[in-house]
This record gives sequence, structure tokens and C-alpha cells, in this order.
Amino acid sequence: MIESTKGIVLHYYKYSENSVIAKIFTEKFGLQSYIIKGIRNKNSKQKLSILQPLTLLQLEVSNNQKRSIQYIKEFKNFSPLTSIINSMNKRFITMFMAEVLLKVLVEKEEEKNIFNFVWVKINDLDSEKEVSNNYPIIFLLCLSKYLGFYPSKENINSTYFNLESGEFSENEEFHSINGVLKKYFSSLILNDNINIPYSARSGILKTLISYYNLHHYNLNNLKSHEIIESLRR
Repeated sequence: MIESTKGIVLHYYKYSENSVIAKIFTEKFGLQSYIIKGIRNKNSKQKLSILQPLTLLQLEVSNNQKRSIQYIKEFKNFSPLTSIINSMNKRFITMFMAEVLLKVLVEKEEEKNIFNFVWVKINDLDSEKEVSNNYPIIFLLCLSKYLGFYPSKENINSTYFNLESGEFSENEEFHSINGVLKKYFSSLILNDNINIPYSARSGILKTLISYYNLHHYNLNNLKSHEIIESLRR
């Protein structure tokens, strides 16, 4: 059965001499693996560049529940992301977002709320003239809302933030932050436009990775955020 859906490219890898398997986050079917035949052929109508991270696609795809890998009948660019394509900084950010999504999404599980959130974020990123250095942090914070563990704002002026409970308090726990990290972390929750020094920003990003890990989303070994931060020291 062939069905139409919007999709967001996350990753692809070589499948055969002329084909690839692409990981695509679809509106209707969640994260799916698709065989794209012949795209590595020099005479292919579609080029591999269309499979760059977070490219927005319109797809005609198979939907056979008995198959672990589906196939794409037709696909095209839904809307060209000209600004992202021409900005190295934005391209690294899309790599980061795609890498995170591959780690938190469950294959074949419909996630329309997350899909709509990511779709809007991609278009917003493309339209922004200047991208905040806080963007990867803000993305992780916002995504945590849809995954069900956004930090509580209650008692936000307290001394500690407990990563395990997602709450601010005056009690220090094993998994908690305080001091400068907590100060910027709570300020970021209240206002994502604040200026954060590199050392604190890097610490907050590591804190958020730990926060995700404690809430059963393993973000260890992310590579793209290291590249992003190395360009912003």
C-alpha cells in the first residue's frame, strides 16, 4: 500500500552500490527506515544532497507492517531550506538536532506532536538571520516538553536543581546542580535570549545530556555538539 506523508531526513547510509537506506521521521508513521534505490547512480534524477540532515520532504511510501524496511516510490523537496544550506553554523545545528532525534525517537512509533514541533523549528531556523549560541540547549529544553520531563518552574530561585526529579529545591541531591550552572540554567528557562559564557554554556549542555540520560534517553557520545562548541569558543 502506497501512502503520502511529510518527512524529515535524519540520516542515511550506503545499502548497495547504487542505493541507500534513509532514516526519515515521518508525520504519519514516525521514524522509519526506507530503501532508496538508484540514488547513488550518477544518472539518478535525485541527488544525495536531498538527504542532508533535516531536509523537509514530501513522500510517497510503502506501508507494510510486516516489513522492517519500507521503500520510497517518490519523494521531493517540500520546501528548499536555502538559509540552512548556505550557513555552515546552521548546518552543524541541523546535524545536532538530527543526531538527538535519532537517539530519542522510537522506530515505527507515531509522534505527531514531536514531528510538528521539529518541523516548525526547522523552518524557524531557516528564517532566522542570526542564530543564538544557546540554540542546541534551547532545542533540548523544548524537546523535553514533548518527551514528558520539562523542568518544573516551581521554586526556580532555589539553590539546587535536581536532575532526577526535574525540580528546584533547597536540598542537595546526588544528581543536582547549583552555583553558576544552576543560575544560568534557571535563567535560560525563564528567558532563552540571555547571553551565556562559553564555559557555562558547555556545562549546561552536558547537564542537559545527563538530564536526558536520567530520564531514559541516552544522549551519550553525541559528536555534533562538540563541533558546534569548538567553533564558538
